[in-house]
Amino acid sequence: MGAGPECREQRLGGADALSRRLAGETEGEDAVFVGKDVKLETRESAPVEVDAIGMRRLLSNLVENAVKYGERAEVRLFKDRNDAVTEVSDHGPGLTDDELERVFQPFYRTASARASDKEGSGLGLAVCRSIARAHGGDVQLMRGREGLIAQVRLPLAYAA
Repeated sequence: MGAGPECREQRLGGADALSRRLAGETEGEDAVFVGKDVKLETRESAPVEVDAIGMRRLLSNLVENAVKYGERAEVRLFKDRNDAVTEVSDHGPGLTDDELERVFQPFYRTASARASDKEGSGLGLAVCRSIARAHGGDVQLMRGREGLIAQVRLPLAYAA
């Protein structure tokens, strides 16, 4: 993650701190999210019209998944044409091609998730996608260099 003059990087702590920071309500010190690393990088302001509670739930779920299955999370916020984009990257084992979309089905958990000691109902990603789509956007999973990238795209409140 590059750190240029227009790039800010922060370490985050706790779900409430993450929500407040993603909403731009606080500035933070280095901390830990549920005992793991979470890093936030913002390049520019990307105003969106959203339900704050729903968006906090969506983003918190994606970060919790990244930390749970991929040891740490890196969150990037940026603009791409007329979209605000949030990418949550992890460093986990990733998913097979057929699971990249299937994990959005309610109650679906991969075989490795079911076999692990990690708790979950299989509803989190379905809820994330539902929230994003209710705001005119979407959530997709893709392979990163190490692990997965969960990408949330939402329309900007006004054209860039």
